[in-house]
Amino acid sequence: MIEQEEGVIKEFDAYLYGLIVRTNAFLLCNNFPEADTYNELREKHIFPGGETGTAATILASLGLSVKIDGNHGGYNTADTLKNYYNKIGVDISAIYFDPNYEGLEDYIIIDKNTRTIFGMFETYFRDCYEKNIIRWNTPSEKDIIKAKVAGIDTYFGEQSLIAAKYCSKHNVPFVTIDTKPNNDICNLASIIVVSSEYIKDKLPNYYSDNGKANLIKEFAKETNALIILTGGNGNIFFGRNGEVNVFPAYKVETISTLGAGDTFKASCIYGLLQSWEDTQIVKFAAGCAAIACTRFPLIFNSPKVDEVNNFIGASNI
Repeated sequence: MIEQEEGVIKEFDAYLYGLIVRTNAFLLCNNFPEADTYNELREKHIFPGGETGTAATILASLGLSVKIDGNHGGYNTADTLKNYYNKIGVDISAIYFDPNYEGLEDYIIIDKNTRTIFGMFETYFRDCYEKNIIRWNTPSEKDIIKAKVAGIDTYFGEQSLIAAKYCSKHNVPFVTIDTKPNNDICNLASIIVVSSEYIKDKLPNYYSDNGKANLIKEFAKETNALIILTGGNGNIFFGRNGEVNVFPAYKVETISTLGAGDTFKASCIYGLLQSWEDTQIVKFAAGCAAIACTRFPLIFNSPKVDEVNNFIGASNI
């Protein structure tokens, strides 16, 4: 069971700290085109995205009360974020909306099993480190104390670590994502979810099945957290303390993979709140992510708990 501080009133289920952006998503009718050719758009939408932004939507759909914090909003993104999150009941009062800053956006072209993301995130972080232009909040200890569980993105360096330390200090278990084993946050997390895309890009020596098993063992040298290595439409590797388990991905007819990874992360936060054992968390998260792949835009039709349980029950896994 989750241990909480005595005498502390928990005002919301989940606190999330990380990237919240405005997403411009384009779903193609056909496969991704070659250069200098034409392809028709099937659908186009604008909605809140980012790892934390999407996770907030999923958790709200699963019935949790959620508060989010992270990067600053701007004049191009404010209306989209405020209108949407106010509608679904996600608390965005911690987010600072800078009237002199346009805000973070991404542009995503989706082709069923693939997606290509365009953005200016390298410029965003380079401005931080080279020009000392910091456009994200320092996490609030008062907010974290009031949460039952948390999700922390690693992208904001020292501020992400501060959030992790506040969680540890106040016995708020948290999920983090896409990190190497030697990250300081690893020692404090309850669950670490690492995507296959991150492994391929940042840890290519561990990209094979044998490599993923070895990666779990590498994490075990730093933490006793549950380690989950997602595999897209392939096997999910998970374990703790060096033990390695494999769970096969559910097979579905994919419309779009956009948001599937964020859905998996959010579902792990949900399972952490329920104090589920490891396999149950992985099974629920895999089911929720599979349903996410059958929908576009996911953010307007997110999975519900009963729906996920029915899907898992009807499967042969």
